[in-house]
Amino acid sequence: MDTPRGSFITLDGLSASGKTTVAPLVAALVNGVHLTHDALPAFPRMRAEVDATGILPARFHWWLMANHITSATARELTGSGRTVVVESYFPRTIATHRAMGHEWAQEYPHGAFIPNVPILLEVDERVRQERIRRRAERGTLSSWHQREEPNTAESSRVYRAFGLLRVDGTGRTPEEVAHAIADIVRSRVPHSIEEGNIQ
Repeated sequence: MDTPRGSFITLDGLSASGKTTVAPLVAALVNGVHLTHDALPAFPRMRAEVDATGILPARFHWWLMANHITSATARELTGSGRTVVVESYFPRTIATHRAMGHEWAQEYPHGAFIPNVPILLEVDERVRQERIRRRAERGTLSSWHQREEPNTAESSRVYRAFGLLRVDGTGRTPEEVAHAIADIVRSRVPHSIEEGNIQ
């Protein structure tokens, strides 16, 4: 008998689309693990040091490294039957850095654990821009996000290339968005995850 596998759910999307708010809500609804990059030792310090260099290729490859570690952890957890929720996975890393000018293939890297529920969170652009404005006022909008904003059309094009499942959060509370994603997860639960394939 095959070992049961949990679902692997990823949430990607433009800045201020709601990923960070919605991800833990989804994890709670599906009795899953909300796996964050901050679980990596010294992640905040390392991220700050890489960001401070201002070197786009260095930042990109650093995020690839972080995603590969997340990928391996998610593979192990789902292999033991746990459901895993991750925000900002490989599609986010590739989309944002391409928007800033770093060329890279629009596909999961070789060996990456591919989600069976890959979500693209979207929201009306006016709503998103208002959230961006509030972040800028609070001083929490990073210089990297500011570099991406003029070319979010490229980010969106890359997301489409990945074939993510679109969920529109416009006019919905975070809880309502999380429930919509949980419904998608439940509809795909009968399908097991096979490494390297989206069922």
